[in-house]
Amino acid sequence: MKADSALKVGILSLSNYITVLVNTILFPVFPAMARDLGINLTDLAILVGIVSFPAAVINLFGGVLADRFGRKLVMVVSLFIYGLGGLVAGLAILLVAKPYPLLLVGRFLQGLGSATPMFLSVALVGDIFQSIERSKAVGFLETANGLGKVSSPVLGGAIGLLAWQAIFFLYPLVAIPVAVATWVYIKEPEHDKSVEWDKHKEAFLLFTNRSRLLSLVAAFLVIFLLIGTMFWMSDFLGAKLEVNKLLRGVIIALPAVAMMLTTLAAGFISQRLHPRIIIALGMLLLAGSAVMLGFFFNALLFWPLIVLVGIGAGITLPAIDTVSTSVKSKDIRGLTTTIYGSARSLGGALSPITFSFLLHYGNRLTFASLGAAGLALTVIFYLLFREKDILPEELLPDDAAPEQG
Repeated sequence: MKADSALKVGILSLSNYITVLVNTILFPVFPAMARDLGINLTDLAILVGIVSFPAAVINLFGGVLADRFGRKLVMVVSLFIYGLGGLVAGLAILLVAKPYPLLLVGRFLQGLGSATPMFLSVALVGDIFQSIERSKAVGFLETANGLGKVSSPVLGGAIGLLAWQAIFFLYPLVAIPVAVATWVYIKEPEHDKSVEWDKHKEAFLLFTNRSRLLSLVAAFLVIFLLIGTMFWMSDFLGAKLEVNKLLRGVIIALPAVAMMLTTLAAGFISQRLHPRIIIALGMLLLAGSAVMLGFFFNALLFWPLIVLVGIGAGITLPAIDTVSTSVKSKDIRGLTTTIYGSARSLGGALSPITFSFLLHYGNRLTFASLGAAGLALTVIFYLLFREKDILPEELLPDDAAPEQG
């Protein structure tokens, strides 16, 4: 990859990295937050969900705005809003006697700001790179995403040793420089910014295709189970293990470490396996590990199982990113990728709330039921997904390519 292209991928990867900080950096300090703010596990789940729900909705509109006004402009504005939300939350904790309501306002703003950068960066990579090089580039983006999930719990735990409140002031400190770098260095390829509604309608109609809809469900499932597992670990470790915040952050990061290392092999895997097999294999590992966690959460097998959760996510997400960018018209690629972003954000929003509800009935029922649902979706995906229905010819495996002549 040329130096100029590597710089662009690096900056876009940073936008992926910092938006991941919005939730996972807080997981190690949740017990301290709950104690100091006088809130419970459900309240903590709402603090996560109030970020992800607006992200799921705004992603749809953000894609329309990006196709009309440019991906770069929408990304830069979003990053500034993201930083502002962190500042509002931090000031509320320091200056308000009962800060939880205003804290929710700040988190809501963070949800608005974190919605589109991660997925518009994927769209820009789709504009800049073609064919198999695109798979390598989105692999770097997912690696940055994984690195954020890996480092943010550790970073949150380290900051929490000093003062967990300081975490909220980190958001503007990292978001604003990345916004400036994006504006200065990313040269957005020319595309038609006067996209008519028919084009946006075309993007939504893509998901009437069974295979593309299944890939959307797969995106939801992966984030749902990954974030849910990490959220559960933040509560489980606080209750079961007497460890400090930093070590708690390191343990919570284990699934993300496995995910990040696996995404590094995205290009290698994509050259050797069909997208259907890659996605189904990742979902199988993820959901199967979740089922087993329900029975072995107090056993030594706990450790390899949480690693397998991360490996499953790391196998699946780059392949889904490749599918999400595989549209014929780049004029609607921004909207298409943010629709996938909405599915992932919705998974992140529903996951902590669902887990916090089911955990009242025990770890076994929580993981066995959700993991079994994931296994059922995996089987449906493998049986019904068809690469030739949605992928361009250059990305099709040889035996799935349309016949010539």
